[in-house]
Amino acid sequence: MKILIAGAGAMACLTGGKLKASGDEVRLYNRLNSHVETINKQGLRIVEKDNSVTQIELEVVQDVKADEQVDVLLVLLKAQANEAVLGKLRGKLAEDTIIVTMQNGIGNAETIQQLFPKNTVISGTLGHGASVEHDGTILHRGWGTNYLGGIEEGRAGKTLEAFAEKLNKAGMKTAVSPDVHAVIWNKLFVNAAYNSITALTRLKNGDIINTQEGEGLLRTVTEEAVLVARAEGVDADAEAVIEECLRMGRQDIGSNKSSMLMDILKKRQTEIEAINGGIVKLGKKHGIETPVNASLAALIRIIEQNYKLRVGEPNVQK
Repeated sequence: MKILIAGAGAMACLTGGKLKASGDEVRLYNRLNSHVETINKQGLRIVEKDNSVTQIELEVVQDVKADEQVDVLLVLLKAQANEAVLGKLRGKLAEDTIIVTMQNGIGNAETIQQLFPKNTVISGTLGHGASVEHDGTILHRGWGTNYLGGIEEGRAGKTLEAFAEKLNKAGMKTAVSPDVHAVIWNKLFVNAAYNSITALTRLKNGDIINTQEGEGLLRTVTEEAVLVARAEGVDADAEAVIEECLRMGRQDIGSNKSSMLMDILKKRQTEIEAINGGIVKLGKKHGIETPVNASLAALIRIIEQNYKLRVGEPNVQK
């Protein structure tokens, strides 16, 4: 099986590195930057929880030929990069290439399906967490279960099952779920609960719930999200969702720096529109008020649009 991963961020590197280390044929597809150049020259370093290090030879390419075989295209881009990056692959994938999106937020599969109308697009979620420590080195700091949406189509279904097995073999526990809609929302609950709050406070995931105020904010964000999810047809219990989010923060992802926190620290555009902003948008569709999610999204947008004016930064305009 030939696997191409779109993206070279922390999760793309973690997944690609784990697959390559277990013997799979995998490449990453990403524009050139210092992180990518370091990986191509020196390999990828994955630092585990016990500080053990795995060094992996991994190739990151900037182009794909139209006649190349790609069995699975795994999309691990930031949501806002889908059209710009994947658009360059249009006309280069065979119709039997399955496309798997395991991105944060909602609406990714719909965007990708519009770009590749003849391909089977499958949604899923990643249960792991990672962050880029510096060029060529990532920290593996979250452990959970990955989920892929189940399909019954013959060849595509077999390819998906084989891909899930490869992830399991690589040490990334993966299950195929018949209700991927619920799976995506369960991941969204966690992203909404942690990403924007950690980005605003500059804290690791687990540290935002070590105060009553932080836990209370997480609860309110999640309660609003559950109301919207139920309006979208997802069977979710607010208290059960909250307790699972808290458990994950204390056990599974507590030591991880969220992707949105890393984006804010590196002054990049975040995925706020696909996470808290997406909840607000769907809330308006159903006439559901989501004031806390709206406030968090607004605060992140203010930061994004004013990086050059931040007090205490060396490039602040005087």
